[in-house]
Amino acid sequence: MAKIDYEAWMKQPRMLNERCRGLPLIWTPDVKWFNNDWLGPTPHVHDDATEIGFLAQGSLEIQIGGSQRVYKTGDFMIMPPKKYHNYWFHGDDPVCFFVVVAPNHKYNRLRAKDFTPDCFKGEAPFANVYETDKLPCNEHFQVDRMTLLSGESEPMRQLDVQDRVIYIVSGTAQVQINTLGGVLAANRYQHIPATTPHQITNVGFEPLVYLSLIITDPFTAHGTVLEHE
Repeated sequence: MAKIDYEAWMKQPRMLNERCRGLPLIWTPDVKWFNNDWLGPTPHVHDDATEIGFLAQGSLEIQIGGSQRVYKTGDFMIMPPKKYHNYWFHGDDPVCFFVVVAPNHKYNRLRAKDFTPDCFKGEAPFANVYETDKLPCNEHFQVDRMTLLSGESEPMRQLDVQDRVIYIVSGTAQVQINTLGGVLAANRYQHIPATTPHQITNVGFEPLVYLSLIITDPFTAHGTVLEHE
């Protein structure tokens, strides 16, 4: 498996939308926290949202709720609502860690204090994308590991009230989004807003493997409203 050029990988656009937000995090061995995390070292919970993580390269020790384990390249995990999570660098290789949070509550994106005992309980569902096509899901994310053979395409899709994020694990994809199109290589991703027609085609010679994340929380269809006291 070829190593990721983490400096190029981290330059991909960050996602900051009503239904979801996310970014490609990197962690090199010479620093104490993710190099490009806008929060800095901030263990936290998401009260009414889920965070997913895909470890595209390297190894991390992660505490999620009542579980704490070392994750390896290819591991995909769910960080459920109200569950504390914290991270530690592990191993020698630079870490490439893709994360998405949904829904994106504009005025309550995270909480870094006042943790209750329940924040430190429960398991974190996870699976490795190189070992199984059955990945964990919950009320906020429908997650599928998809495979297209050379020349195959998904049917044209258009999700009325759900955003979609795709992450290319291996292979080469032609991604058509409304009237625009382009090629995505391995370890590239694309956010597809609700109502947008789109299609994914394998334009390479090898099987195309990609992650499909559909934001499933129906309440995000109505946007985010500031609640005044």
